[in-house]
Amino acid sequence: MFIIPAIGVVLVVAGLVLRSRSKATPANASAPARLPSNSGTFVAIAGVVVLALGLLATITHATTTATHDPELAVGNCVTSSEYRSAQIGKIHPADCADHAAVYELAAAVTNGATCPDGKLKDAAYFVLTDGNHSLCFAPNVKVGDCFSMQADVNQITPVDCATKNGAGVTAQVGARFDGSTDTAQCAMPAGATVTPKPARVVCWQPVGASS
Repeated sequence: MFIIPAIGVVLVVAGLVLRSRSKATPANASAPARLPSNSGTFVAIAGVVVLALGLLATITHATTTATHDPELAVGNCVTSSEYRSAQIGKIHPADCADHAAVYELAAAVTNGATCPDGKLKDAAYFVLTDGNHSLCFAPNVKVGDCFSMQADVNQITPVDCATKNGAGVTAQVGARFDGSTDTAQCAMPAGATVTPKPARVVCWQPVGASS
């Protein structure tokens, strides 16, 4: 992006040099293939135009890149509706204490880098990606809350625990252990969600089961 401005600078300098030489050379001096006296001015003007266009392109590129960069900070939470919008760079954080804010940002990675568990596809996290940026979310769920889960959809949808109809399976949060990755603490270890960062175990169970 800096090549065009550099060319503009070179042209400006070359134009000024040509003007200087033109003024320093007497009109009746004998010189082979002498350039027109105003050639330096034209070159300098062309350089200014190229420099301006190059700077404009650089600023536009920087602004566009910033617009598409993830805006969330690690530790921020987002609601299920914001997550479903899947518009990286336009997701707004919510209070992590909000029951609707069921996703907590654990990591923001770029260029195919993985989530904290070493995976991107099939990670223990809920992952949003646009090809260049990926956001890895840990479940930020409350004990007793229920969610609809679908095997082929990388998201959880809050639902009324009395509702068992619709697509997917309704599961309830039986327990949550922060600062640990030991699934043995869960009544159904095989159904637990484990994230290493933040260290968290979420124990899922069928709706109505005792914890």
